[in-house]
Amino acid sequence: MIKTILRGTLFLLLILLPLQAFSYKKRSANDFAANLNQVMKVLYVGPSDLKSLSREELNDVKSLKNSLFISGIRFKETQVDKLTKLNLRTFDVIIIPYVSGGKLNDAEASKVTEAVNQGTNLLFAGNTKMNKLLGVELRSKKVVVSQIRDLQFPDDTLSWTKPAKLRPVLRPAAKENLLCVDHLTNQPLVVKGKYGKGNFIYFATMFDPDTNKGYSRYPFLIETLDNVFGLKSLAERQVMEVYFDPGMRDSSVDLDTLAAWWHKNKIKRIHAGGWYYDYPGVDYGKLIKACHDNGIVVYCWLETPMISSGFWDRHPEWREKTAFLKDALIDWRSLINLADPDCRKQVFEEIGEMLTKFNWDGVNLAELYFEPSPVGPRLAQNFTPMNDIVRNEFKAKGGFDPVLLFDKKSPYYWETNHKAWKSFAEYRKDLCFRLKDSFLDFLSGVKNQKKDFDLMLTVLDVSLTPELSDNIAEKTENTLALYKKYNCTMQIEDPSNCWGLTPDRYIRMGKFYRKYIKHESQLLFDCNVVTRYADEFEGFPSLKPTGEEVRQVAYYMSQSHCRPTFYSEDCINENDFRNISSVLARKAKVEPETETRWKVSSPFTITVDAGIQDVVTKLDGKPWVTGENGKVIVPKGIHKLEFEAGKASAGQIRLINISGELLRAEFTDNGLSFAYSEDVVSCYVSVDKQPSAILVDGVKTDCQVYKKNNAEFVVKLPSGKHEVRIQ
Repeated sequence: MIKTILRGTLFLLLILLPLQAFSYKKRSANDFAANLNQVMKVLYVGPSDLKSLSREELNDVKSLKNSLFISGIRFKETQVDKLTKLNLRTFDVIIIPYVSGGKLNDAEASKVTEAVNQGTNLLFAGNTKMNKLLGVELRSKKVVVSQIRDLQFPDDTLSWTKPAKLRPVLRPAAKENLLCVDHLTNQPLVVKGKYGKGNFIYFATMFDPDTNKGYSRYPFLIETLDNVFGLKSLAERQVMEVYFDPGMRDSSVDLDTLAAWWHKNKIKRIHAGGWYYDYPGVDYGKLIKACHDNGIVVYCWLETPMISSGFWDRHPEWREKTAFLKDALIDWRSLINLADPDCRKQVFEEIGEMLTKFNWDGVNLAELYFEPSPVGPRLAQNFTPMNDIVRNEFKAKGGFDPVLLFDKKSPYYWETNHKAWKSFAEYRKDLCFRLKDSFLDFLSGVKNQKKDFDLMLTVLDVSLTPELSDNIAEKTENTLALYKKYNCTMQIEDPSNCWGLTPDRYIRMGKFYRKYIKHESQLLFDCNVVTRYADEFEGFPSLKPTGEEVRQVAYYMSQSHCRPTFYSEDCINENDFRNISSVLARKAKVEPETETRWKVSSPFTITVDAGIQDVVTKLDGKPWVTGENGKVIVPKGIHKLEFEAGKASAGQIRLINISGELLRAEFTDNGLSFAYSEDVVSCYVSVDKQPSAILVDGVKTDCQVYKKNNAEFVVKLPSGKHEVRIQ
């Protein structure tokens, strides 16, 4: 009898084990397949009748879907009235928005709850029939909520544009189950819990009834899904660019450690402040080598009309003047009179020496405009330029001293004499154009002396706010003329008066600039991730862009196929680096074919997160030894990616990292062959063995090789599209 029972139990276990293998990410520490990352199947349950929804309910439904879509999380969509026809156990995550949860009948609620009991994860909201089944109780007394704290990031207070009156959750027994709380009363608004073998996330409120975008209340939804369910996009793309001001970092920071951190966060290019060339505490040589060791391209970022604090101190005779005829020390920039040809000659000499001395990959001539932005003459104490050369030149052309524009008793006062102001505004635009032309002409000469060197111009956009043109002396037609003349890379920065606009502003910018700049790699958009004033972020819960807002910025930038750039590396929240890299890879698809084989489709190079480090990989049936820390590099195209337990052969060379686009690769016992493309600048490739010979397009080439450490070497390859063999 006992033997019969044991046989029956064993038979049941043999049947159930395959079901467990499909449903759970981790089964056992010793089971190789179970420790691979799982490509989760997600079900989104929408309401059956959209026409009957209020505006708030419709916004909520759309915003939740929008957040999932933009993050790259793919999902199957169904409606409430079709739930009973589905096998819910085939899904790893079920998402039920507020209005859908309220429509569930007893049978539907029971079916969803049973799926959770068996191991499916659930996100739901509102006062539903599932609340009682899952043990989620609401308080009887309502509170008015205007600010919340997400306990994943407890130091940030999130403000709701529209306060809401609602019933908080009765505090759960375990404090660690709290996810979001009301800032004033500390009462729970979002909680997590466990039911049977599954987990759930519960929202007491609508996700976002105020917009259909998903950023007005809970900006960290995607982080929550990852932390609680392990649901995330497995693909990332290393293409983001960031600004780096050495003065914003502690002088004791280790540059090798910092560059390794940038690499870990999928940064491809650094724009490093170049105004420290005469400051002994900044070592550009060490910075550039640390970046190249980590496969990061480095641009010298010039912030004209500022040159350096040392230049300002050494040459008081060349300091710019404001409308009050004071030295133009404005905000953090000490401005120089570039209208003086002797001044420009000295500037070119010092900058030219810095650019040729160090192994820069490019130069970024940025923000050569006239202060103050964005208000112009409304802030006379910061208004520039007003040096003697400018005053005399304009007086000869315009017939009056421009200082009189700021004298209320003068007939030329700018607020009452529009013609006088317009005349000087046009002169300023022409002067700004001439100065940029002079700089680009000089920098083109530097480019011709160096190999694989990019020339970039960064300007403030005035296409969205044309009224800003007069205030800062920026003219779009002039910018496009310079682009055409020098064939330079263009970076477009939205001005401060646009930072409170919705992220889809980059769609409008893209439509405008793509009419003129056709080459994909020659257009960049820059987003300033900085703290906004209270009246500048209506609709956004955080003082600076983070979470959902940053994801949408990256998404809308990518819609114009531009290079996404952010200011600055020390201001971006650490969670947002992955937000950016995963959103930029959202067009890639990772689909499971078996437990250990995935189909990967991508229009560009990506890294795919296997989840474990000790793994042997094959691509399309052939050995594939790429990446690091469980991240596998996959070239564009459609591929079969397979995983096996174990480690790659000790004698096999590993392609650790590549800064350009990997087109293909082949691994042999004594080397590595691959093809890549990289516009304008050099391509940096990291391998784990020192090359004895390098062939580029079949010709043995003396490429520069950096020794990062005993286990990693970096090869500097030429720009363009090439075939390479490393032996």
